[in-house]
Amino acid sequence: MGWRWRGPGQGRMGGLTLADLQPGVEAIVRGVVAGYGLARRLADMGIVPGTIVRVVRRNALMGPVEVEVRGTRLLLGRGIAAKVIVEPVVRPGFPPPPPPPGQI
Repeated sequence: MGWRWRGPGQGRMGGLTLADLQPGVEAIVRGVVAGYGLARRLADMGIVPGTIVRVVRRNALMGPVEVEVRGTRLLLGRGIAAKVIVEPVVRPGFPPPPPPPGQI
C-alpha cells in the first residue's frame, strides 16, 4: 500500500520529510514511517502515498508545520511531519526547490 512500517532494526528512511520543506514547496507523499495508529490518523486526514501536499508555513526552529492537503489546511506537529517521507514536485519552467538547511 505504500506505507513503511518501522520494524525491529529499521531506522528512519532516507529522503526528505514534510518537516524539511520550505514554505511554498509542493511535494508528493511517498510514505510514512510510523506505527499503525499514527499512519491511520494521517490517512484519515488525507495524507496517503501519492497525495500532493504544500507547506504553507513553518517556524525555523520549532512549532507546528502548516500544510495544505486537497484544499484543506492542517497543522502537524514537527515530530509527526518528520515521519512523512515526501518527494518535491518539480514543475517545468520553475527552479527546483532549495535543499533544506544543513544538506548541501
